[in-house]
Amino acid sequence: MANNKPMLSIKGLKKYFPIRAGVFSRVSGYVRAVDDISLTIYPGEVYALVGESGCGKSTTGHLIMKMLKPTTGEVIFEEQEIFSLRKREEKSLRKQVQLIFQDPYSSLNPRMTVGESIGEALEVHGIAKGEERQAKVKAVLELCGLAGYHYRRYPHEFSGGQRQRIVIARALVLEPRFIVADEPVSALDVSIQSQIINLLKELQSKMGLTYLFISHDLSVVKHMADRIAVMYLGSLVEESTKSQFYERPLHPYTQALLSAVPEWDISSRKKRIILKGDVPSPANPPAGCRFHTRCQYCMEICVQERPDLKEAAPGHLVACHLVHR
Repeated sequence: MANNKPMLSIKGLKKYFPIRAGVFSRVSGYVRAVDDISLTIYPGEVYALVGESGCGKSTTGHLIMKMLKPTTGEVIFEEQEIFSLRKREEKSLRKQVQLIFQDPYSSLNPRMTVGESIGEALEVHGIAKGEERQAKVKAVLELCGLAGYHYRRYPHEFSGGQRQRIVIARALVLEPRFIVADEPVSALDVSIQSQIINLLKELQSKMGLTYLFISHDLSVVKHMADRIAVMYLGSLVEESTKSQFYERPLHPYTQALLSAVPEWDISSRKKRIILKGDVPSPANPPAGCRFHTRCQYCMEICVQERPDLKEAAPGHLVACHLVHR
């Protein structure tokens, strides 16, 4: 991958949401949802973004999709900065970058048939109408493990797993190259999760897709990811290959996350690391290292100075004073 050109690059990305208070709704502060992150995703890989709820994972995905505007920073897709694109160029980007939503129940319009929901994008982009549109929709339904006759049915007639297949089909109908998968299996039963994960891997192989896979479930990520980045309070604290992540995690927060993953084999179970305290508010993050208020290895420098995300081993980046001292 090192010799490939990146498909997606994020540079110094920040997203602050204003906090308004008082009669005149004056800005009294900011929620730092995403706070200065940089990362690179290469063609054909699955890049996983993990962390606790509220750490900024989904906000990052929404920024990539241009559903939100950044406070500062850049998102570059195939050498084009997406927030400076003209309207025509942005429409072309929409065909290349698609989103799989977390909740298959709320992301489908209950008043539209499956065919209408999936085929709408084909008409918006002027790709197909009428019988051609219907043929394309039925083809992508079958590609996602459904049947052509589902075309005229409504979302309430399907199970949760089938609805998620419909959501995936809707994302793929424009034949994109990059997919933001935002917790795509978290709303599903465990028995169905594996089917959807296998489908995503199969589609990646068939269509040459690149994924940003957002999840809090490290057991799911283990089956999907090539590289993994860990977020905490809006910042990246560790990035590595899958093998480095699971075999030799370096950041204390990553170690705590992995210690909480259930293991069927008693002999391979890790000692549970219990983090002290609560996650600080993103509206008032701690000075220095964001994790120092919960870290068992906290040193004086951790309270005073924010660590940079630096290479600790080839392909393994960590933001931790303990690792780099």
